Amino acid sequence: MNARKEGGNPLVALVLWDAGLPLLAYYGLRLAGQSEQVALLAGAVFAAIRIAWVAVRQRSFNGFAAMLAAVLAIGLVLSFVTGDARFILVKESFGTAVAGLILLASCASRKPLVLVAVRAGSSAAKREEIDQLCAQVPEFRRAFVRMSAVWGTGLLLEAVLRVPLVYVLSADVMAGLSVVLLLVVIGLLSGWTAWYATRIQNRYAPQHTPAEVHGHG
Repeated sequence: MNARKEGGNPLVALVLWDAGLPLLAYYGLRLAGQSEQVALLAGAVFAAIRIAWVAVRQRSFNGFAAMLAAVLAIGLVLSFVTGDARFILVKESFGTAVAGLILLASCASRKPLVLVAVRAGSSAAKREEIDQLCAQVPEFRRAFVRMSAVWGTGLLLEAVLRVPLVYVLSADVMAGLSVVLLLVVIGLLSGWTAWYATRIQNRYAPQHTPAEVHGHG
C-alpha cells in the first residue's frame, strides 16, 4: 500500500529510476567519448546516489535498500581490485540471485514471501479471508508456496544467464540488455502469477470476482 502511494507501480519505478538513471549516465558518457569503464563506474555512482536519496527521503534504510547497497559495493570493489569494470554489470546477478534465494528459502517457512506480499497489499478484511483460507485449506497456502518457488527459480535463472552474457557481449550492448532481460523475466513471472492466482481464487474463493481481487491487491 505504501509503495503505491509513494511511487505508483514499482516496476515503473524500477525502469525509470533504478535502471534508467544509470543507463542514461552510461550511454551519455559513451556518446561523449568516455571509455566503457568510466561510463560503467559513473552509472554505478548514479545508482548509489539513487539508493542514498531514497533512504534520506523515506528516513529509513530498509533491508532491501541495504541489499542493493551491498551488491553495488561488491561490484565496485571487484571492478577496482581486478580492473575489470564488467563486475559492475555482473552485480545485477548478485541482486536477483539473492532475491531468488530469499524467495526459495521462504517456501520452507509458514509464510512464503508471495503470501507476505499479498497480505501487505490487501485490506484488513481481505487479510482475514486469506488467513482463514490458509488455515482451513492446505492447498490454498501451498499455492503461495508454489508461486514463491516459481519466482525464486525464475530470478535465479535470470541471474545465471546474465553472467556469461556479460563476458560474451560488449558492455555497450549488455548495459541495456541487462535491464531488458530483467524486465522480460519479471513480465513473464507476473503474467504467470496473474493467471495462476485467478485460477486459485476461482477455485477456493468463488464469491469474489478477479476484478475485486485485483482491486484489493
